[in-house]
Amino acid sequence: MQTLAGDKILTKSQCDVMRGIAIIGIVLHNFCHWLAIGSPAGSIKENEYDFVMANSQRMWDYFTHGIDAFAPIQFFSFFGHYGVPVFLFLSGFGLVMKYERRGANHVKALPFLGYYWIKLFRLMILGYVIPTALFVMMGAHGQSWDEVLAQLALVTNLCFYPNPGVALPSGFGPYWFFGLMLEVYVLYRLLVYPTRNDDCGVWRWLSPVLVVIVTWMLQEIFASNADAIHYMRYNVVIAGLPFGLGILVGRYGLPALSRWMWGALSLLCLLGMAVMSMDYHAWLWSPVVVILGVMSFVKVLESLSRKRFAVAAVVERCLLWVGALSSFIFVVHPIVRKPLFSAILSKHDTLMASHYLWLCAYVAGSLVLAWLYKLLLKRIPSPKIDDEGKIVIKK
Repeated sequence: MQTLAGDKILTKSQCDVMRGIAIIGIVLHNFCHWLAIGSPAGSIKENEYDFVMANSQRMWDYFTHGIDAFAPIQFFSFFGHYGVPVFLFLSGFGLVMKYERRGANHVKALPFLGYYWIKLFRLMILGYVIPTALFVMMGAHGQSWDEVLAQLALVTNLCFYPNPGVALPSGFGPYWFFGLMLEVYVLYRLLVYPTRNDDCGVWRWLSPVLVVIVTWMLQEIFASNADAIHYMRYNVVIAGLPFGLGILVGRYGLPALSRWMWGALSLLCLLGMAVMSMDYHAWLWSPVVVILGVMSFVKVLESLSRKRFAVAAVVERCLLWVGALSSFIFVVHPIVRKPLFSAILSKHDTLMASHYLWLCAYVAGSLVLAWLYKLLLKRIPSPKIDDEGKIVIKK
């Protein structure tokens, strides 16, 4: 079977479409938790950092016996968090494409890590300060100084706080993810990055495989310790499988499949995502199914778009635009989400139509604010690694 390599594995536009799907899942997931409270079935809690069989059983019972008009809201409430492993997969894939191609400059560890720390901090800082101030003005409880400093240093995940995800007052911030990404870059540069760009030795395939196996084994060993699993999955352990898979795909390619085979694979993965949620050991591997499913859908969508299917072309362009904004959407959506939470809860609105109107308002507000945030960041100097391997600030 023919193998896709280089840009033919995933083009830049295909990666952006995947980012668009992933950020839609994440943003809707965080909001649909609250919207689903108005459902007759209540809000079905996901299994993201912990595995609770009762959550999976509620999901299964709802979609097989109790499905209603809240189904899209419940779907994103339970499954939307799987956008995170898609981003982690694309990070691994992107690092291979950027740093391991023939002719790419070898970057030393300190400039590499310094560049990504500055890049993450630059993206995060305004999005962290603004909602923190907003939440405090709304009467939310603030953080301690050590928590604030840990977040600003991008190490809040590593600190032994009761809940590493409480990166903002009231726990509505996603900014722990920036610390996770910094850990991923450290893992890549110190363990997985090849010593030479043309390195074809055993370590080239063994290092990402070890990342996958070790992170999987840790979760198997501590399967009965909920606190340990919860802590590890806020850190690089949750990234091992999707990130390692992204590196392997970037280095060794994918089989070339027909549109029909990609389509069948996407449907199979959709079913597999639900089935694998019913067992802890299968759940650990479910990100693989999600990533393959999203990738297959993107391949089919692009193929249909090229065949001049109008609907497919419109969907692809929309996802491409959202994907290009994905990092900015991620930063700003809590600023929109928190006030809407308060408004919804204060009205005690149980009408199904109203919930979808709130959802539209949330999506529209997040997109507009993300676009403005992107324009703002263009005015702030950004880091770059020059040909000598040094960090320079572009104005």
